[in-house]
Amino acid sequence: MQVPRFPVAGETISASSFTAGAGGKGSNQAVAVSRLGVESAFVGRVGDDDYAADAEALWAREGVGAEHAERVSEATTGVAFILVDDDGENQIVVSGGANNRLGSSEVEAARDAIADADVLLTQLEIPVAAVEAALDVAGEVGTTAILNPAPGHGLPREVVAKADYLTPNESEARVVAGYGPDDDVSDETVARDLHAMGAGTVVLTQGANGAMALDDDGVTSVPAPDVTVVDPTGAGDAFNAGFAVGLHEGKPLREALAFGCRVGSLATTAEEVVPALPSREAVEEF
Repeated sequence: MQVPRFPVAGETISASSFTAGAGGKGSNQAVAVSRLGVESAFVGRVGDDDYAADAEALWAREGVGAEHAERVSEATTGVAFILVDDDGENQIVVSGGANNRLGSSEVEAARDAIADADVLLTQLEIPVAAVEAALDVAGEVGTTAILNPAPGHGLPREVVAKADYLTPNESEARVVAGYGPDDDVSDETVARDLHAMGAGTVVLTQGANGAMALDDDGVTSVPAPDVTVVDPTGAGDAFNAGFAVGLHEGKPLREALAFGCRVGSLATTAEEVVPALPSREAVEEF
């Protein structure tokens, strides 16, 4: 829903528009990778409902491998409710639904797919046990592992340490590091804390300010392109897809960051998530 401002507790306000479309971080990321011209596959769960049919049609249309995205009858397909205000900020509430049924055994069944991949990209709209299992498989088969800790919540140190790349935004980074989401502490300090938890490289997205990466060699920062923001929903998913594609293509860290920032920035210039995910041609032209 497009709203003039966010409501306060107990208040009802009127929205100027409503749209419904496909979403979910893992699905968004897989579609974004495919649109960037790179083969992608999705591991997850959907319910036995109309939303599942919509998701399956999307993956088929976008060329996303969905062999490991099975239906379960005991839960609904995951959904999210999103408010976007006139300043382009958003508030999101997610119900994981069937993806809450994803466990280590389902991840293990996708071992061959993870082994065939150059990059594994996982996030926190699935149980932490499934995330950890995916990171374990990636480590065993030699696949580069990206953990996008979103939605942000606390994580065991041993899970963080299994990620070759940890890619939070500013609030997520603070939560994973043990701070409050808006605590007054510098991004570099937070990134160093996360690196000390064992993450190989911490990639911290900073919205309109771009992104920074911290590893054993120091700090690398890149600016974000100047764009007119229409809807920021999904920008983080687009960045992660672009960054993953950059690593897949062997780009140096700074170039992979910059490519991710271009993809993420372009994704904010149109309404809704999937319609706004850019093609490779659009990114190259930009």
